[in-house]
Amino acid sequence: MTGNGATVERASALRVLGTSVGLLALLGLCFFLVQGLFARPIDGAAKVREYFGDAPPPFGLVLSEAVRLPTRDVLVRFAREASGDAPGTGPIEASFLEYRSRSGAEAAFRGGGEEGPPGARLKEWERDKSFAWRATLKRDEIAWGEWRSKLWIERSFREGGGWQDAARVDLSRPDHPLVLYVLWPLETQADEKQLQELLLAVRVGAPASAEKDG
Repeated sequence: MTGNGATVERASALRVLGTSVGLLALLGLCFFLVQGLFARPIDGAAKVREYFGDAPPPFGLVLSEAVRLPTRDVLVRFAREASGDAPGTGPIEASFLEYRSRSGAEAAFRGGGEEGPPGARLKEWERDKSFAWRATLKRDEIAWGEWRSKLWIERSFREGGGWQDAARVDLSRPDHPLVLYVLWPLETQADEKQLQELLLAVRVGAPASAEKDG
């Protein structure tokens, strides 16, 4: 009787231990999955120094957020204070997106809004602004200093009225896929000279896709 009782107790203990280990493993998996659903902050001050050195970003841009996204891409966003949103004073946002892979950066320059200057679609939207749409205004290259690289300028037409221009520039290096996204105030045309000024302030080195002028 004593031997049987000890065997039963050992079996019961093993079941409890197995259940506990399984529960801990499940909790660990849940924690891992939940962590992957949210962006996590990174050292923003270090990123400011990486991109701009000791000089402040132009156009009154200041660090707004620096996070590692659930995709493990890194987003570092600079924005102007709300009081500086007057048209004609430069970009209101500049975001650096460090992709995990080169394919992610390349995808940023494929597809997108309607190609070419807005035409029939614009007339349709002007008659009835009940929908949003995007038009690609320019796909070319931009030069700054002794470098040039891929440029894409896009205009977003908003549901209900209004439009906004944005540009992206490929700043990727062989081991560092990186795209710069720049946003202007509402109904303010993208200004390539302002974009060049911003690029001249960036200290990330020569993009892999860039070529020297001359």
